[in-house]
Amino acid sequence: MNDVAEIYQQVRCLKDLQDIGVSPSLASTRFRSGDYTKIKQGIYVETSIWNQWSTRQRCLAHHAAYIKTVPSGVLSHQSAALWLGAPLLTLPHKVHMSFASASVQHRPSVTAHRGRTDVVREARLVVGASVAAPGHTLRDVALSLPRVEALVIGDYFLRQGVISVASARAALAEAGGAALAVGQRLSALADSPAETIARDLIYEWNLPLPQEQFEVFTHYGRVYRADFAWPELGVILEVDGEVKYSGVYGRADDVVQTEHRRHRELEMAGWKVVRTRWKELMSHPATLRQRLWEAGVR
Repeated sequence: MNDVAEIYQQVRCLKDLQDIGVSPSLASTRFRSGDYTKIKQGIYVETSIWNQWSTRQRCLAHHAAYIKTVPSGVLSHQSAALWLGAPLLTLPHKVHMSFASASVQHRPSVTAHRGRTDVVREARLVVGASVAAPGHTLRDVALSLPRVEALVIGDYFLRQGVISVASARAALAEAGGAALAVGQRLSALADSPAETIARDLIYEWNLPLPQEQFEVFTHYGRVYRADFAWPELGVILEVDGEVKYSGVYGRADDVVQTEHRRHRELEMAGWKVVRTRWKELMSHPATLRQRLWEAGVR
C-alpha cells in the first residue's frame, strides 16, 4: 500500500500543484520543457519519477489521475484489486469505476459500471480513493476475469486478511455462475500467484488435492514448509516464483545453493520432490502434469 500512497502523492492535479507553488502556466511550461509528463488533461507527474516507474506503477498513476478528476466514481473490479495491492496477471487497460446513477457521462479511459448503489454505499476510502469492498471486488472479478486471474486476487485478499474465507465464499456463491468455481478453489495459504496457478491446475487435472504449506522434518533437524505435499504418496511439489532469483531474497547464487540443500535434505527424508517454475506453469503446464503423474500423483 506504500507504493499506492507514494504514487497518489506524486500524481498532481492543478490544485495540488498550486498548493506547492506551481501555477497552471508554470505547469504547462514544465510540460513543454519535458520536466513534467501529462497523464491526462490537468494531471501531471515529474518526468524523472515517471521514467523510473514500472508498468504496474504507471497503471496505478493513471488510476490516481482519474480518482482526482472523477470523485463520484468508486474503483471496482480489477481496478479496486490493483489499488488494494493485489497482484494482477493482466493490468486493466481502462479504469473500472462503479456509480450509483444509471446515467453517467462517457469517458474514453473509464469503464463505467452504472446503477450500483450497493457497491457505492459500501465503498471505503483507501489512500484518497473510494474503493469497492473486498467482497464486491472479488465477486466482480470472478464474474468478469478468467478464473485463475480472479483466484490470484482472491487468494491475496485471504492472505492479507481483508476478507474471511467464509465471507468470500458466501459472496461468490451468491453471485453464482463462474464465481462458484473461484469460491471452491480459494485458499488463504498461497504465498504467491505461482502457487495459486499451480493449485488451479491440480484442480483442472482432477488430481488428488495436496496439503498446502506442509511441514517436513529432516534428518538435520531443519523443518521445511513444502508448497504442496501428498504425504500418503511421499511427493512434494515446490513452486519457484521468478522473484526468488531476482535479488529480493538475497544474492541469486546464495538462493540457488539454499534451494539445492533443501532439495537434497527433502529427498534424504524420503520424499520425491517435483519442482516447477513460472515459465512452465504459464507456457508448458502439460510437462508438469506428466512429471507429477510419473511421481505417482494420479
